[in-house]
Amino acid sequence: MLSRQENEMLCRVGADTPMGAMMRRYWLPAAMSTELVAGTPKRVRLLGETFVAFRDDEGAVAILDEACPHRGASLVLARTEGCALRCLYHGWLIDRSGAILEMPAEPEDSAFAAKLRHAAYPVYESAGIVWTYIGPAPAPPVPDFAYARVPDSHRINAKHRTDCNWVQSLEGAIDTAHSNYLHNDDIRPEAGIERSRLTAAATGRPSQDGRPRIVTEDTAYGFRYAAIRRPLVDAESNNYVRVTLFVAPFTAIIPLGEMQNVQIFVPIDDAHTYMYNVKFGPEPISEERARKLRPAGPFDGDFGTNRNRANNWLQDRAAMKTTSFTGIEVVRNQDTAMQESMGPLYDRSKEHLGASDVAIIRMRRRMLDSVRAFTERGAAPLALAEPFDYGEPNAVEGMLPRDQPWQRLLAAVTPA
Repeated sequence: MLSRQENEMLCRVGADTPMGAMMRRYWLPAAMSTELVAGTPKRVRLLGETFVAFRDDEGAVAILDEACPHRGASLVLARTEGCALRCLYHGWLIDRSGAILEMPAEPEDSAFAAKLRHAAYPVYESAGIVWTYIGPAPAPPVPDFAYARVPDSHRINAKHRTDCNWVQSLEGAIDTAHSNYLHNDDIRPEAGIERSRLTAAATGRPSQDGRPRIVTEDTAYGFRYAAIRRPLVDAESNNYVRVTLFVAPFTAIIPLGEMQNVQIFVPIDDAHTYMYNVKFGPEPISEERARKLRPAGPFDGDFGTNRNRANNWLQDRAAMKTTSFTGIEVVRNQDTAMQESMGPLYDRSKEHLGASDVAIIRMRRRMLDSVRAFTERGAAPLALAEPFDYGEPNAVEGMLPRDQPWQRLLAAVTPA
């Protein structure tokens, strides 16, 4: 477990907190490309701060502080004019670089505009996601993940909001043990199938081992871990191994058959999180497969669903007696229900961790060690201290002879 002080240090992301200060040294996803339509500025919240994002007439994206530098009116309400925003209050015209082009209410010979500059931030748009850097210059290298190196036809993007702290969301992604329980809706009690008798053909899974052995290995970007399970077939000679990655500060890369599932958990503030989800692989994704991979709605206009604490995440108790282990449809909804049910920011001093939580413990330790070194010594944050190629980390799963080290599975993976 963590102490309350460690929990606060890990989870709080405001500008005046240690983690918040360190998080501002990374590039942050700010919006899906599809959210930004020319002529319509959009409010963006990151790490407890509010910004305005807009796509100008040339197709470029800009991100500025939301409050007009004159009197603080919201630039989300501004008119878009060419490559600039015009504040509705007094007509100040601010371009995408933060330059003040016009102050029409000021005297014609005023030099006031030349003395000011609005806060504007670097922007990186790639593979359907808009990233920004809101920390001190210089910005680090952009996170050019492997999914950005495949054609659009090989990739599916999604976005989802959870109403809880970012650590709760991230921990769900790097916790492999829960999948045998929370996501095990292949159990069919009415058919008389017991868990121990389930086959790979019946479940679509090569293992039903609910007690994986977890082994971690630190890397320049964070760590990777192997979940080693007994398979349903040839268990005396093989292991079923899944290798999942944690890329600091908030990304999990999970194997998805021949594909990879990249989940990026961006703190909106201390109690809300956006997950940017990219699934990609070596082949084009058919429309039928795409329908299965896309998240289920309906959504509330801000990438959240109509499932929440007030309605117990629409859990179906009747279905739990027949066809469903959880009574909650769809993997993403099941994860959200568990994460939000812990409250906006869970007090980890109350928990009791076991052997299945090794990866969770490792993530917390890596991030806490990094934020302490950053705060106390000015050390470069985790994943920024040593250069690495964002295209190289790969998640993978497969069978491996029991006498082989789990790292051998990685050798068969060619970076995209």
